[in-house]
Amino acid sequence: MTGPFRRRVGASVAAAVMIAATVVGCSDDPAAVGDAPDAAVDVAAPPAEVTWRPYQGIEVPYSDVDGPTADTSSAAPTGYSATPQGAVLAAIQGQARLALAPDTAWATVTRTLVAPGDGRDAYAIARSAASITDAADPATTAAFTGFRVSSYDDTRAVVDVATTMPGGQLTAVPVTVLRTTGDWKIALPAPTGAEDDPTAPTPTDPIPLPSMDGFTAFSAP
Repeated sequence: MTGPFRRRVGASVAAAVMIAATVVGCSDDPAAVGDAPDAAVDVAAPPAEVTWRPYQGIEVPYSDVDGPTADTSSAAPTGYSATPQGAVLAAIQGQARLALAPDTAWATVTRTLVAPGDGRDAYAIARSAASITDAADPATTAAFTGFRVSSYDDTRAVVDVATTMPGGQLTAVPVTVLRTTGDWKIALPAPTGAEDDPTAPTPTDPIPLPSMDGFTAFSAP
């Protein structure tokens, strides 16, 4: 899923998934990512009416209620609800597509699903030097397992996306999404980071998880 997915989505994905993360630091404590979301908003509820469909060797979620609802057959579907659930789906879809989009589609995916900024520019430069022509191997590919919305308001959310490797290893990646131009878009960290800026995108290094405590289970059937 963005600078987050290739190895957790499979060994063959490592070169492309971690591209955006190679220039940022990591957080050691998954519980320390983001700020506490507004208690009045139900950030733990899963998206509604979800179906899972294959994309490049993995299963990704779609919801008629929370999105994506536009261009769903394209490499870069859009249209997510202005809710925590829409943010979750945008984070998961964005991660998967940034990690796995083939050479013919990555530029469209990046332009459509990622918010403008230094992080997007750095990712584009790194991705242009890589190559993905085949789908990930399901036998070595991580599966989406759940999520936790650690920070949320109507303009910005941080979604900790959990995946499970075939061997059972749990990891989570914090994904920052911004509500811009009427939709949620991935915000990638700038190369130099911005540790003192509370609005900066969260670093995207995978964090080992001892369990799914505090996460909402969310996976393909």
